[in-house]
Amino acid sequence: MSTRLLVLLLCTVGMSAFATPTIDPPSRKFSLGLLGGTLGYGAEVGYSPRERSNWQFRLGFTHVGYKKPFDVDVNDDSKLHLSPLVRMNLLQVHADWFPFSRSSFHLTGGLGYQVNPSYAVLGTSDTGLILDDIEIKPEDFGNVELQLRWWQVTPHLGLGVGRAVPKNRIGVGFELGCYYLGSPKIDFSTTGLLDATTLPDQIPQIEHNMRNYSFLPYLLFSLKYRLTP
Repeated sequence: MSTRLLVLLLCTVGMSAFATPTIDPPSRKFSLGLLGGTLGYGAEVGYSPRERSNWQFRLGFTHVGYKKPFDVDVNDDSKLHLSPLVRMNLLQVHADWFPFSRSSFHLTGGLGYQVNPSYAVLGTSDTGLILDDIEIKPEDFGNVELQLRWWQVTPHLGLGVGRAVPKNRIGVGFELGCYYLGSPKIDFSTTGLLDATTLPDQIPQIEHNMRNYSFLPYLLFSLKYRLTP
């Protein structure tokens, strides 16, 4: 082997040894996002199996609650004091389908799981209750507690604009949809003179009248940060 050929071979091997290997970017993409809307506020993780995939997926959590007491005037002589405890902690799984490859418009569907929900109100009265010929003094009124229960696992459908994993580093989006909660069930309890009335016997009829209160529309906005290249 000639000297010139040997030098050329050694140079080629040396350059190969010190060359920086090319690392392909991962095909799977992830993002983190902040959420806000009618379901409260929260966060989510986005996942796409590959760039420009027609299917993307999200796992999110939102919280909304209300517990500020307020008074209700029944009439000029009677007033009720209501203490609500409303709490919805919603764990959400979304599957987004993008029918147009160059558009961020998508249809979405999935399931929500209510974590330790509460839809309750406690009623008392400092004035008592006067209705026609019925008069209940404050010390005899007692407490009235009403609690509503819906399905804990709830399906949802919707549509929106924005990707679970944005094409750029930062992305925004919004979504409009509806959860199906099932027919509500009522837990009702009273103390005092109200416990002797026929009001508790009316619960099945009230549940029947509320059977159409099974849908929860929602509007959700998101701000997302792409984690992978």
